[in-house]
Amino acid sequence: MSRFDDLAKVWDSGVERVEGAMIFVDSIKASLNHDIKNFKVLDYGCGSGLVSFGFADSVKSIDGLDNSSGMIDVYNEKAKQIGLDNICGKLHDINKEDLAENTYDLIVTNMTMHHIDNTNDFVNKLALSLKNGGKLFIADLYKEDGTFHSDNEGVIHFGFEQNVVENAFLAAGLTNINITKLHSILKPSSSYDIFIASGEKI
Repeated sequence: MSRFDDLAKVWDSGVERVEGAMIFVDSIKASLNHDIKNFKVLDYGCGSGLVSFGFADSVKSIDGLDNSSGMIDVYNEKAKQIGLDNICGKLHDINKEDLAENTYDLIVTNMTMHHIDNTNDFVNKLALSLKNGGKLFIADLYKEDGTFHSDNEGVIHFGFEQNVVENAFLAAGLTNINITKLHSILKPSSSYDIFIASGEKI
C-alpha cells in the first residue's frame, strides 16, 4: 500500500476521482427511497473519504476502512478539520481480517475491488457485515485491457465481467441484485466504463 500512502495527500486533487465518487454517492442516495438518517454505514476502501463525506450529513455514522495508513491519516484529519464526529477511519486488511457481522445498514465500496485478491471472499465478508435488510453497493471497472492505471502496482484485476460480479453477490446470499453502468472515465488512452452493483441481505 506504499503507493497509496504516497498519494494520500494529493488524492483529492484528481478531478475524475472526486466526480466519480459524487456520481456513486448520488446514485446510491437516489436508489434508497427511505430515510437513512439512522443508518450506520461502512465505506470499505475509503481512501481519503470522498464517498464517506458525501454521506456524512445524511446518516448516523460512518466507519471508513482502508489498507493504507496514509489514506486513513488524511481521512481522519479531514473529519477533524470539518468538525465531523460521526466519521472514523481505521486501518484494515480484508485479505487477512474479518469484519464485524450484522453491523451495517449500508456498505459502499468505490474502485476498491480490483485491488482485492479474492472477489468472492470480499463480497461475502461485506455481506456478512450487513444487517438484515441492509444493502451493499460496489462501483468498479468493467473488464478492461490493463491500460486504466498508468502503474499497475497493486492492481489484481483489470476490471470485471458482469457475470463475475453477479455470481459473487449470489454466492454471498444477496438478493435484489442489480448491475448497471454508472458512468465512464475518459483518459487519453481510452474511455473506461464503471459499473454499480447492488444487492440486499434478507
